[in-house]
Amino acid sequence: MLKMASTILLIVVVFGAIYSLVIIVSPQTVSGHSLMVSGERQNTAVSKAIYDIVRHLGAFGLALNIAAFFILINGFKKGLKWGWWGFFLIGFVGWGYGLVRFIINGDTKNLIGQLIGIILFLIGVLLPLKVFFPKKTVAAPAP
Repeated sequence: MLKMASTILLIVVVFGAIYSLVIIVSPQTVSGHSLMVSGERQNTAVSKAIYDIVRHLGAFGLALNIAAFFILINGFKKGLKWGWWGFFLIGFVGWGYGLVRFIINGDTKNLIGQLIGIILFLIGVLLPLKVFFPKKTVAAPAP
């Protein structure tokens, strides 16, 4: 169970890292090639500033994926509780932020990628839940 969850989460980390690298290298891929507001093209300086912000979001996502990778190999795969919590929090921040951002912006093209990522993330984190948080057994009182 833990090995399968770790494999799924490794796929999530690789998927997230590739997505982040695409955003860093080519923010137009995510933001659109021409930023239009009310049918009119944005000022070039404004478009450049928006692309810079998108690049920073890609760098933020890449940093989260690197941290998630190290938590995965050092804590999660070993069944340590801190590994589960660390991976859960990093995934929640990274995938949750992207999901909310794309829903608010109405960006259905990128929302699909976020949904795939968050579904895989939730499967990978919730699948081994009993390994990390087993039910506590109550010891019978001594006679």
